[in-house]
Amino acid sequence: MTEAPTDEGWIRLLGEMDDLASRKATDGWDTLTIPAGDAGPEGPNAGLADRHGYAYVVPGDAADAFVERFDPGQGRFPETELYRRATPEKLYMLTVFKNPQTDVAILLAGVLDRTGEAFARCREAAEQTGRMHSHLFRVDGTHLGSFEHADSAPFFPDFQ
Repeated sequence: MTEAPTDEGWIRLLGEMDDLASRKATDGWDTLTIPAGDAGPEGPNAGLADRHGYAYVVPGDAADAFVERFDPGQGRFPETELYRRATPEKLYMLTVFKNPQTDVAILLAGVLDRTGEAFARCREAAEQTGRMHSHLFRVDGTHLGSFEHADSAPFFPDFQ
């Protein structure tokens, strides 16, 4: 769940997202930054997603901008970069979805609760399948798009 703006980790994550987006834009990428309004793990066949993964709520204008850039017919976003920090309770995640064919990079920031049963179910499903998914939704629950990741391990870092 995304915390209030007083959460120092959330504030740092948003700053890092903006810095990374600026660097990618300088390198010629069309970038979109999305600070998720909420985020949470989903087990298989649970909640809004039909596959396990992390579900993100994308607010207003960012949802519209995402729809403009995410076109399943134009080839998926085959490259993913992950930047994360884990605490015992939270996972601060910056996911970068890249489509080199269109030079589009979508940067998505979210904070996930690591303590609930949903996180454990999501992790178990990811370990069983070897795959992970990122699902994006509008505030009203409309599905905007999903990404599949071939390696699930980076989505579940151990707290050190």
